[in-house]
This record gives sequence, C-alpha cells and structure tokens, in this order.
Amino acid sequence: MSESLIPYSFIPGTKAKAQEVNANFIALADEIQGAKASTTEQLNTLEESITERIETVEENISNNCAGNDLANTGMVTNSILEAPNGTAEFESNTITVKADLKVIIPDGRTEDGKLKNLEYTTEDEITKTITNLSNLSTVLFLYSDGTINCVKQNRIYYKNTTPTTLEDNVHWYNTDENKWYKYVTSESSWQEVQGLPIANVVWDQSSLITSLTAIKPLNLIKASDLNDFYTIRGILPRDLDYIIAHYQSSYSFYILYKSGWIRQGGYVEGSGDSYANFFFPFMAGGYHISLARVSGGGTTSSVPIWLREIQQTYIRIYSSSSTGKIWCAEGFQNTIEEY
Repeated sequence: MSESLIPYSFIPGTKAKAQEVNANFIALADEIQGAKASTTEQLNTLEESITERIETVEENISNNCAGNDLANTGMVTNSILEAPNGTAEFESNTITVKADLKVIIPDGRTEDGKLKNLEYTTEDEITKTITNLSNLSTVLFLYSDGTINCVKQNRIYYKNTTPTTLEDNVHWYNTDENKWYKYVTSESSWQEVQGLPIANVVWDQSSLITSLTAIKPLNLIKASDLNDFYTIRGILPRDLDYIIAHYQSSYSFYILYKSGWIRQGGYVEGSGDSYANFFFPFMAGGYHISLARVSGGGTTSSVPIWLREIQQTYIRIYSSSSTGKIWCAEGFQNTIEEY
C-alpha cells in the first residue's frame, strides 16, 4: 500500500502519539471502504453487461433456431416432418393418406424475409377414390382442411412469376412469397391454398394407379456432418443432382434435373418427313438424339431412319416406312419460363 495514503509515519525507537496512530487506522479504514464500494460498483456493472449479453444471445437463438417441431425455423418449408405410419398408400384408384402425418405448409414470409409455416397433422386416415385420371403422372396434394387431390404433373409450377397456363386445378408455388395458389377458371383468378405435395402418383389408361411414390419425411444433417460425408465419399456438393419434375404418357415423357439436364422423348407417325417438337428447348449444341422404329405394319427391320434436321426446339425425321418412330434426346435445357 502506498505510504501517501497514511497521514503519519513513525521512526523506529521513538514514541508514537495515540492520535496519530488512530488517524492512520482511520485513513486505512476509509481507503478499504472506498475500495470495497468501487469493487461492488464494478461488479454490478459487469453483472448488468453479462445479463444484457445473455438476453441478446437468447433472443437470437429464439429467432433463428427451430423448435423440436421445426415450425419456427425460418429455413424449411413445404415439407413432411414425420410419418410414423407412412405417408400414403393406394389400391386400384383409391388413395389413403396415413394418420399422424405431420407436415409444414407454406404460409408466406416475415417482414425480414424468413419463411413462415403452418404445422398440420392428420388426425385420422384420409381416403379418396378418383375416377377421371388416365395415362397421367400426377402429384398428390394434402391440404390443411384435411382433403387431398391429385394434380397433373405438368400443371404444377415453381416460380416467382405468374404462370401463363390458366386452367382449373393448375397449382403454383410462388417462391418469392412462399405460398401455394390454385387457378379457378370460373372466377378467372388465382386463389391461395394451404397445402403441399406429399407423393407422386402415376395412372394407367384404365384410370388405375400403377405407382405411388411418397415424398420422404425431412431428414436434416448438420453442415459439419455433410462436409465429412463429402470427404469420405470423395465428392463435392456440385456433383449431386436430382429430379425436380417428370412426365410420362405412352411414348411421350420428360425427366428434368436440378442441374438443368433434361431427358425427353416421344413418338412421330407416318412415312416421309415427320417433325418432333421438344417439350423443352435444348441449349445450342451439346445434346444427343437416339431413334427407334416401331415394328409392325408389314414393314421390315431393314427400313432405315434419318435425322434430316436438328434444331433446339425440334428434330425432323425421315423414313420411307409408315410405321411410327420413337425418339429420345438428352442434354442441357435452354432457359424456359415455367416448369
């Protein structure tokens, strides 16, 4: 302790006056008391600062992290969360959506752009018999009012601009708004619907279901785990691709991948020159075409087929056979308005 804090100092061998000793003790006591008060004030200030920081962190966690049900995540939407009894099954032309299926339905965005969702769980099984679909690939929709419906695969759009196809039951997911809409011809308007796709359903010419492929429940993985996975497999995220849309009716079909790769095909009739229009235009160059002739009609396998013209939007096929020709083309698609 600095001697300046003590008013009196003493020389060894001399007598000290009582009042001077007392004055030193009083000065020391005052200094200790002052230090104690200063320390208490500093501790109070530090406690307030720590409390404020904890409250800020808790608020950030509450705003940015999902609860157990993921409904408040702000990052996931349009998804199945849980399917303890499975998603859906079919028999003949009847579809049954399972009970206790938990989904999050798109419900717009917050002011700061985060996703909003409605959580919906089916209390009981939902069954519907459909009789008017044939030779179609469709998507099974589940709505928050407990109803289901099948929508043609090529009448579902994911985009941030309004589709130009204006027919009843056209469904459009507005990616900017995070909302689903359905077009109603009688009212010439798009109406918001609260639902989401839960399965792909394919029908045959007799309006019977040939396959039902359910969308799997959401399975999240941490970014660190995903990086480990890529390291183990020796691949990078850009190497992964998946189907985002497909359609099939008889010989006509297309399969569209997230990367923009498209595989499409169809059928043309008659002898001489025949034109086959692509579902989706290709990029100039870089795609390939294969042809096959349907046997029958009194023709032989020796009848040749030629590609007369190859364009981004169509091909011209020539054959002297009156038998139909099947074509298939693969490559990267050109920019298209809607799919």
